[in-house]
Order: sequence, then structure tokens, then C-alpha cells
Amino acid sequence: MSKEKDFFRETTRLIISGSIYTLMGLVSIYILYMTMFLVYKVLSVIYIHVGYLSDFSQAGLSKASQMSITLTEEVLSVVTIILVLVKSFKILISYSKHHHIEIKPLVEIAIIALLMEVVFNFWAHSMQINWLFAVFGLGLIVIYATLPYFRRRVKV
Repeated sequence: MSKEKDFFRETTRLIISGSIYTLMGLVSIYILYMTMFLVYKVLSVIYIHVGYLSDFSQAGLSKASQMSITLTEEVLSVVTIILVLVKSFKILISYSKHHHIEIKPLVEIAIIALLMEVVFNFWAHSMQINWLFAVFGLGLIVIYATLPYFRRRVKV
């Protein structure tokens, strides 16, 4: 019976490890894609600003500022998505090394993701959902700031 259990454990471990490494590969490819998208957005912001430098009329400045605000929101949204993806990749690396996941990175991702939803996708949800996201995010920030577990340094 123990040989069957060992075989089952080893097979399960191989399947989970393979899945984790596949997921790590997909996340790293998506991080690369989002980074290239970020570079594209930044270059487009620069191009728009340079294009509107010669137009000093009220309409031109208003249109340029409106477009730059929209593109800046998109750039900040992409930066936060990349930050969440990098944190996720760190969690996958930690799991592949130690075969367990710590709470600290998960709470950090939850805080970032909730604040990203409230700030960048405010209009996509109802007001009640936005309030729920905001309260839950602030609650996580308070927990993160007050509990000593989250302040201690992790030895690598």
C-alpha cells in the first residue's frame, strides 16, 4: 500500500510542479507583453505632447491635456497590472522552492488589486461594489500596517 501512496504522491507532485512552471512561463510572457505595451503607451504620450507643442490655442491645449490625462491613466493602470504580475510571479517562485505560500505577498497583491479596481475601474462597477472594494482595501491596509507579522523582514 505504501508503494501506491508514494507513486500517487510523486505523480501529484509532478503534475503540480509542471502546472506551476507552466503558469510561471505564462506570467513571465504576459509581463513581457505588458512591459512592451507600457513602452508603447509612454512613447505615444511623448508623441502626442510633441505633436501639440506647436498648437498653443485654447482648443489645442484643452485637447492635448484631455488626451494626456487619459493616456496617463492608462499608463498607471498598466504599471499597476505589471506590479501585480511581478508579485504573482514571486509567489509562484516561492511556491516552487518551498511548496507553501506565505500570507504577506497575498495580502500585498489583494491591496494593490483592490486599490487598482477602485482607482482605475471606478466607472465599471456599481457604487456599492466600489464602496465594498474601498472598505475591504482600507481594512487590509490597516491589518498590514498594524500586525507585526507583516513588518518583520523575511530572510531569503
